[in-house]
Amino acid sequence: MNKHVLVLDDDIFTRKLIGMILERVGYCVTLAADTKEALQALANTPVDAITCDLMMPDKSGLEFIQYLKSHEKYASIPVVVITAIGVRDALEDARHLADAIVEKPFVDVSLRQALAQVLGETV
Repeated sequence: MNKHVLVLDDDIFTRKLIGMILERVGYCVTLAADTKEALQALANTPVDAITCDLMMPDKSGLEFIQYLKSHEKYASIPVVVITAIGVRDALEDARHLADAIVEKPFVDVSLRQALAQVLGETV
């Protein structure tokens, strides 16, 4: 059975790119443009991992991850943060909450490796 990944990113290009990369290597993917969509998706579909941008229009990615980690239903879902290099303060905070971090711009192998790591898979 394929692992299911929720991709949360407000940038449509990045969201679709991540989705295509993950689908190409066999993951099932659900896309969300903001944290509200992500929470709706989580309520309806169990996922094995989440990729999350830090800079979001409604709540920050950090707020979203804090919410997940504080709710028993979601706390065990590994989160891979995908963010721009220039967001240093948020990146330091993310290191304490996220299971892995991939900095933009990224190559598909770094994304696949981070996701495989948090899911206990090999690339």
